Amino acid sequence: MQETDRRIEASRIETDQRMQETDRRMQETDRRIEASRIETDRHMQETSRQVQEMRRTFRESLQRMEKTDKKIKNLNDQFVSRTGHILEGLTQRSALRALQKAGFKVEQSFKEMTGSNSDLGLNMEIDLLYADTTEAIAVEVKTNCTKSKINHFLKQMRHFKLLYPRFADLDVYVAIAALNITKEAEAYAREKGIIVIHVSDDVFTIDPIDREKLKRF
Repeated sequence: MQETDRRIEASRIETDQRMQETDRRMQETDRRIEASRIETDRHMQETSRQVQEMRRTFRESLQRMEKTDKKIKNLNDQFVSRTGHILEGLTQRSALRALQKAGFKVEQSFKEMTGSNSDLGLNMEIDLLYADTTEAIAVEVKTNCTKSKINHFLKQMRHFKLLYPRFADLDVYVAIAALNITKEAEAYAREKGIIVIHVSDDVFTIDPIDREKLKRF
């Protein structure tokens, strides 16, 4: 009987030890799981911070690019505007002499003439206009002339006499003065009866003119 009790007690002690070891291992597992969770949370928080930082940097980069693009556009607009004014100034007298040489008896020249009609919502600006008592020539000055720019000019010219009534009784011709003009645009201008004035340094030349074929407004 004593031997049985001894064995039972020994078994109980061994079971307790095993249970304690199991509890220890479970606690160690729980500790590792908690440590892993904490580390995972830390990594997730760091990743989130990095993503937010990347977004902030990206937004700032976009803002800087937008500001740079705006500055470049403003500089380009200023350059185009100044180039246009310079070209108009160079063209004003030289083109007048070239037109007179081509047979037009125009004596007066006007620069940057603005016309508008608020009732009809119309407005336009003529870069240069040469006139006498019977005829006038409206000139569009372009650094680079294309077919689309010619069409835009012709579309505006439909309202010329309405917006500039002082010239309503004159024969009004149109001309393009260009520093650069594409072959397509040059051929198209001739087809439409437009005077083509070539600008090259201080030399202004006009394509051969058949007055009967010139477009009048």
